[in-house]
Amino acid sequence: MAAAELGIPARAALLDQSKRALNTDGALVPLTRREFAVMHYLVAREGEVVTRDDLIQDVWGLRIDPGSNVVDAVVASLRRKLGTQAEAIETARGFGYVYRA
Repeated sequence: MAAAELGIPARAALLDQSKRALNTDGALVPLTRREFAVMHYLVAREGEVVTRDDLIQDVWGLRIDPGSNVVDAVVASLRRKLGTQAEAIETARGFGYVYRA
């Protein structure tokens, strides 16, 4: 609302909830159920480090990491789908991931 009052064009929402898609580079890119859940989780915690354990527990609903690279695979897929905005998901080495708009 403040942006509109100042004459600054509003940025389109990154996630389209109803279509379960990314709004990136002027197009809607469909996401899988898990990709959408991970992206939603990261966006909701913008600027915060989210650990792999957080994702495994809160998105996958598991108490322990089964030792697979499933989180890394989903994040890699999201980065590809983000296109020119791929750098928005940063790796926090040794900790997890950070989403920065």
